[in-house]
Amino acid sequence: MIPNETIDRILDRVDIVEVISGYLPLKKAGQNFKARCPFHEEKTPSFTVNPSKQIFHCFGCGTGGNVIRFLMKYEKMDFIEAIKILADKANISLPRQGSPDGQKNSFSEKLYEINELACDFFQKNLTGDSGKEARTYFVQRGLHERTIRDFRLGFAQDSWQELVNYFKAKNVGGDMLEKAGLVLRRETDGNFYDRFRGRIIFPIFDPRKKILAFGSRAFGEAVPKYMNSPETHIYSKGKHLYGLNFAKDHLRKQGYAIIAEGYFDLILPFQNGIRNIVATLGTALTLEQIGAIKRFTKNVIIIYDSDVAGETAALRGLDLLIGESMNVRIAVLPRGDDPDSFVRREGSVKLMNILKESRDLFDYKLGILTAKFKKSEPRAVARIVEEMLPTLARIKNAVLRSGYLKKMSEKLSIDEAAIRDEFGKVRLRDGSAKDFSARPGRENLRLSRLSAAEPQVSQFPRPAEMTLLAIALEDASLAATIGEKLGFEKLKSRVIAGVIEKIGELQKNGQKAIPSHLATCFDDEKTNEIMARALSIAPTIQDRDKGMRDCFRHIIDANVREAARNNPDIHEVKRLIVEHRNMVEKISDKTISKTT
Repeated sequence: MIPNETIDRILDRVDIVEVISGYLPLKKAGQNFKARCPFHEEKTPSFTVNPSKQIFHCFGCGTGGNVIRFLMKYEKMDFIEAIKILADKANISLPRQGSPDGQKNSFSEKLYEINELACDFFQKNLTGDSGKEARTYFVQRGLHERTIRDFRLGFAQDSWQELVNYFKAKNVGGDMLEKAGLVLRRETDGNFYDRFRGRIIFPIFDPRKKILAFGSRAFGEAVPKYMNSPETHIYSKGKHLYGLNFAKDHLRKQGYAIIAEGYFDLILPFQNGIRNIVATLGTALTLEQIGAIKRFTKNVIIIYDSDVAGETAALRGLDLLIGESMNVRIAVLPRGDDPDSFVRREGSVKLMNILKESRDLFDYKLGILTAKFKKSEPRAVARIVEEMLPTLARIKNAVLRSGYLKKMSEKLSIDEAAIRDEFGKVRLRDGSAKDFSARPGRENLRLSRLSAAEPQVSQFPRPAEMTLLAIALEDASLAATIGEKLGFEKLKSRVIAGVIEKIGELQKNGQKAIPSHLATCFDDEKTNEIMARALSIAPTIQDRDKGMRDCFRHIIDANVREAARNNPDIHEVKRLIVEHRNMVEKISDKTISKTT
């Protein structure tokens, strides 16, 4: 829990223009700043930053809010993470809470601190006399000094208690180091010893560049060749991607992600200018990892080792990616190569050419299957179809799916109706049934009919209500007037009613009701978008008194008409009309902006 007063202080001290300009090339446009919106594709800039109100708003996609909302949406982080970043910028300390959540966060922070110290330790080892062999190894692998420094690569000496003793001098005991995954406990005497010995070290970062864990590679023939930290309170290998902290901005800029397998498979291409690349930390691709990529792009190229294990991993990842509606292609390296060895031998330009020539999901999987089975034999063809259909069943776009079924019919010289008949029987490997009809798109037609029968709710509030919100945002003292003269219950948009009521409440309590502070009172994106849209129309309101009177009349009139339409009782309708006339007379007073 972070007190509202602290959040308000952070917002007062941080400049939204300065923060957003670190992500987007803002250009001055009158009193505001503009850029192309990062949240949707556009050619003409419609993303506006208002320095006086300390908010942003896109006229194209409607998104908007304060600097906290921007960080949450752009960096894909939660509210607390955004506040912490802004607090650091503002040089404001966040209070530590004594609640269980606070204790939990404190424990996490302690593990991050330990990992940071361990990383410094491994880096110093690398630059010292004991790290000479490791430095030579990095040079042989083609790594530059800057790359080694940027990725914070290190070295663990072949010693049983070097790290244990280093932390003992800093009053950090073995129990905490064990929880961080850095040491092991000896069963015979209960003493602790270093987990990583005689290995080069790869720190594993989260997207905020905090160190979660470590990967390592042994020298020579030692086993295991690669070894990572175990699962800890802050690290789960199936949820994280190596290099995402370096690649995330490049994923957005390039519009696609390259997925590799190992540490060097990422580092060498990255060093040579291919920056939109992440690696899976030695695990099969998981749904959590796909979700992390999906925050930045829906387009993926898999480039795994060109061996049987690499093909198997690519096929497994292919199905998962398709199931998550990702656009996926597979880059095929020469047999025996991986991205690391290929870049060292051929350079990054040739690797980019291979990426450009990557195959779509259909051609890649069908190519592997036709090489494995003989197309001339009916049973072999049936096996190919059997292997292909579960993958195609994951494609949610009915038109695309139908196109692939037709293409498979042509490639295998099989009647399309027969393939569609088999397709109708497909069950995904996870056991969930897919009810596909032989006629493509039929399930989509059924769903569209059901949707058409449901009542449609307008996404946009009534213009008069938006105008009232704009007036209240411009002058908080008028929020109470709206409540007294009209009544919040008369507003059809509960979002707008809630915001105006909140403005009045803040104003009454002597708190700031300015837009940037107000945005933190509502954690849903829709409310922030409506507030941003209302602020964008505020400059067009020249006479607030007249604007409020006109809005009141429109809202009362619309409410009475709607009530009359929905009420068959003629006497009740007449009563509503009288009520309408009385309210119109009530708001005709020229001094409407002065509460009584």
